[in-house]
Amino acid sequence: MRTEDLFSTALGLQKPWYVEKVEFKAKDSGRELHIHLNHERNSKFLVEGGFCAVYDHQERKWSHLNFFEHECYLYAHVPRVKTKTGQVLLVEVPWAQPGSSFTLLFEAYAALLVRGGMPMRVAGDYLSIDGLRIWTIINRQVSEALSTQPLEAVKHLDVDETSTKKGHQYITVLTDVERKKVVGLAPGKDAEAFNNALIDMEIRGADRNRVSVITMDMSPSFISAASKKMPNAKIVFDRFHLEQSMNKAVDQVRKEEARLYKDLRKTRCLWLKNRGNLREDQQQMINDLAASYPRLGQAYRIKEQFKEVLNDACFSSKVSPLNRWMKIVWNSGIEPIQNLVNTIAKHWYGIQTYFKYCISNRFSERINLKFHEIKRTAKGYANINNFILMIYFHLGQLDLKLPTKNC
Repeated sequence: MRTEDLFSTALGLQKPWYVEKVEFKAKDSGRELHIHLNHERNSKFLVEGGFCAVYDHQERKWSHLNFFEHECYLYAHVPRVKTKTGQVLLVEVPWAQPGSSFTLLFEAYAALLVRGGMPMRVAGDYLSIDGLRIWTIINRQVSEALSTQPLEAVKHLDVDETSTKKGHQYITVLTDVERKKVVGLAPGKDAEAFNNALIDMEIRGADRNRVSVITMDMSPSFISAASKKMPNAKIVFDRFHLEQSMNKAVDQVRKEEARLYKDLRKTRCLWLKNRGNLREDQQQMINDLAASYPRLGQAYRIKEQFKEVLNDACFSSKVSPLNRWMKIVWNSGIEPIQNLVNTIAKHWYGIQTYFKYCISNRFSERINLKFHEIKRTAKGYANINNFILMIYFHLGQLDLKLPTKNC
């Protein structure tokens, strides 16, 4: 088999395209492989529904995946054709996207590196291109997927917010809980952001009126927006945020006590971690500290009792155990705990629906961990649009149509 035929097969070329010439060139950085492509004479190309003869050519170059350790480039004189309407258009080639200077396989490999957790700059260094060009590749792939892949009907919607960095710009995130994917994003964390995220979802074909359940935290903005924009959907305060509120109350008690007692400093994780996940020595430390500092010990026991009440909700839809817990813990006299009880009473309508639907918080926890991972990989995002792009890239379940065999 000729070298040219071998590379034609390796590149998956089909008529009328073929490899005309293959050459190695010595460079200061090493040798480079240059593959020159051509098409058969008198070929016609399908453009705008009709086959058109070649009008002229435009010389193009594309970066391809390395051949062993050697950088590889494709070259071709790409035909331009004149359509029936008199327009002169450049023919699309099968190995690259229109306007791209990279082959499909090169772009696919770049996307796989980023999906695997590699920062853009590092992926760029690995592929010997600027990290900004990796951003361009990912942006085009995500944008095309969002504009061409409609959403299925969303029945259970989760609403949350995340920040580009700690204390920086926020993004409202809408998630299809059943399919476990992000379906709407918008800058901000107020009622306007909620509505913009809904519009983002509806542009891709999902109807807000078909949503029957919305899970969220107790944000007044989200509650107000959901009540106005989706009046037929049941609001449920999910377990993840309920436990998060409980943990904040316990941590507030710890902070108050730590101002007086040095032994409680740097013990935050012990008090907030699930007791079942503590080592034996950590459990003993908690027991000793709880005995020495009874106010904090009582707050910790209240937290564990709250978790048991939520666990029991999965076996019974009765809210009476929660009512009893609220009366008991109110009498503790611990102000941060009493504030939590007031918050629960104020938002009773959404607490009741949790006991009816008993929605698991596993996915909320997982998606929040993924948000942190995305931010940690990039060390935060100065550009909020880039953060939105990466959330869709990692959590939108988009089919990026990455080639795996042929370029």
